[in-house]
Amino acid sequence: MKHFTRICFLIVVFFIAFHVTITLISDKHKGDRNNALTNNTATTTEISVTEKETETEVTETMEETTTEVLSTTETTETTETTETTETTETTEQKKTTEAVTEAANIHMQPVKKTNEGETYIFVGDSRYVQMESYAEDDDTFICENGVGYRFLSNHMDEIVSLADADTKIVIGLGVNDVLSGTGKYKELLFDLADRTDAQVYYMLINPVDDELCAENGYSITNEDIDNFNITIQGDLVGSGIKIIDVNSYLKTVGYTSRDGLHYNASTSRNIYVYIKEQMLLN
Repeated sequence: MKHFTRICFLIVVFFIAFHVTITLISDKHKGDRNNALTNNTATTTEISVTEKETETEVTETMEETTTEVLSTTETTETTETTETTETTETTEQKKTTEAVTEAANIHMQPVKKTNEGETYIFVGDSRYVQMESYAEDDDTFICENGVGYRFLSNHMDEIVSLADADTKIVIGLGVNDVLSGTGKYKELLFDLADRTDAQVYYMLINPVDDELCAENGYSITNEDIDNFNITIQGDLVGSGIKIIDVNSYLKTVGYTSRDGLHYNASTSRNIYVYIKEQMLLN
């Protein structure tokens, strides 16, 4: 009986020890598995984070590269557009300048006479006084500062005495009495044409610089001049008196005025040559 009890006790002890051992081994395996899972999860997380960071960096790099490319492209396009615009403007300005210069240079050349024996009489105001320095041997200038139709009337006999069939007379008056109308000029021009065999020309009043005229106390305007020119052209239709339109010529090629009313030397020279050419052609 005593032996039996001891044997039973040993069996129980053995069973408890076996059970404890099995439990410890099982717990160890679970712990290792959990550690492995934890490590795998951490590694996966790290990999995921790393991949995301890499993707983000790649995306940001791509965006920066794209931005730089777009910026470079836009800059290039802007530069090309600007260069094209500047080139176009420069070309247009150059063409305009060349056209004006060419037109002006044509009339800066010495006058070549085509008709032997012709003489020319220039009757005018201060603008003709400015041109007198360019007079040639066959030119006669009858001019004075600040004059108008009374001056023409007072010198009518002198003009007639100097003229013959080979003479061309150009009258360049009107700017000093533009507001008085064209009636008296029309009468004097008709009288001159009747008294001589010379060809009579009337030069339309040349333009002014409105702003400079106002600054320097001249009351005349281009509107007054245009109205006068239109009227006198109508007055002279059918009379045989020819018109020289220097006004339109100057508006085309340009002119420079030192005080609004009077021109600089270059413009005065252009006017003289243009008048001479027109008388030779007509």
